[in-house]
Amino acid sequence: MKNNIFSIIDDKYDNLSKTHKKIADFVKENIHIIPFLSIKELGGKSDASIASITRFTRELDFNGYAEFQKKVSELVQKDVVPMKEIKSSILSEEDNSTLKRIIDLNIGCLTSLYNDELEKNFNESIPMISSSRKLYIAASRSSYSVGYYLYFMLKGFIEDVELLTNGTSDISNKLSYVQDKDCLISISYARYTKSTFDITSYFHDKGCNIIAITDSYTSPIALKASKVLLAKNTIGTYSFVSAMTIANSMVTVLGKVNKEDTLRRLEKQDAIALESGIYL
Repeated sequence: MKNNIFSIIDDKYDNLSKTHKKIADFVKENIHIIPFLSIKELGGKSDASIASITRFTRELDFNGYAEFQKKVSELVQKDVVPMKEIKSSILSEEDNSTLKRIIDLNIGCLTSLYNDELEKNFNESIPMISSSRKLYIAASRSSYSVGYYLYFMLKGFIEDVELLTNGTSDISNKLSYVQDKDCLISISYARYTKSTFDITSYFHDKGCNIIAITDSYTSPIALKASKVLLAKNTIGTYSFVSAMTIANSMVTVLGKVNKEDTLRRLEKQDAIALESGIYL
């Protein structure tokens, strides 16, 4: 059997039935979310029955959906690696200044970040956050830096903020208190972490508002989100400058929702920090 799932599908495509071609097209266009979908969920998204999907995978010479999904997962893990861009940059033989090149790449990324849809989704996400009973932030691995920054800054003036990440021993206890009036900001980039997806799915099942900061409208967390804030990484550096910019904007706008209270809380925290001798 060939290793590349795309080659396997392409070799069989002409002989597939109309239904199986529809499944194949969906798989190829949404390859990165297949590892996160149950056979029932894939059926709902591709408008095919469970039996049809099972027959489709067997027609591709797999024993069933589980084996097919495992093969797709292996492909995604090989092709979408967070360090891939950094490795490529390190191996680059360009003579130009690395610092200038990466700065230019990040500037280009920020220049292409803004669009009307992002503005609309961003503005509509603010009331979801500000009116929530409690705000949660989910982020792991490479996305953790963005999540922690957002948590640290918002904690300065929003009392009920909780950071959820893998490796936290009491995460199940924290999730047990989630209510439908709560809001989740979920941050995840390829390759997408299962823990963040599982947390996002939990909030989705609870009926909570979910804001996803991610790199694709078809990423696993985007499919569970109420609003998607698309912030692609910088090609060539795997920089999170776009996600950080959205996080920074979110902090600023949320701080303005109740400006006087925000300023009062920040001044109080600063006074406590000075009294405690935190700063040099």
